[in-house]
Amino acid sequence: MDSSRSAQKAVMQFLRAEEEHATQIYRRMKEVYGEQCLARCTIFRRCQGYEAGRVNIKDFPRPGQAHGVTNSATISAVDELMRQNRRIITREIAVELPISKGTVHHTIHKKLGCGKVCAQWVSKNLSANQKRSRWELDPSATQEFLH
Repeated sequence: MDSSRSAQKAVMQFLRAEEEHATQIYRRMKEVYGEQCLARCTIFRRCQGYEAGRVNIKDFPRPGQAHGVTNSATISAVDELMRQNRRIITREIAVELPISKGTVHHTIHKKLGCGKVCAQWVSKNLSANQKRSRWELDPSATQEFLH
């Protein structure tokens, strides 16, 4: 049994189309889905929407919800700013580019794999050449870099 939110929304829409009352829909869904069942207030709110003529089961965008995603252009722009100035801070990048500080932080740490060391942005991942040169310095202390 698929207990995902979208599956439950489709079941709600079907039962509401058969003119089932919201209370009865909640009871039936609670029996079937158990703990994974949507909250009672969610079911009632959805049923009101279906009564008002709503046909789409997808959620509407909410205020504060991200409107854009991190794309390759944004990632490359952030990377370029960081290469120009290794001491730049996320707030300055957010001002320079039309994106939020949270998006800048996500791009730097998750997409580019960088972090701050001594107030400079550095890559957390070593390249093959960096791994090899560290291994040449001390093979016994750097065995973990080879794997």
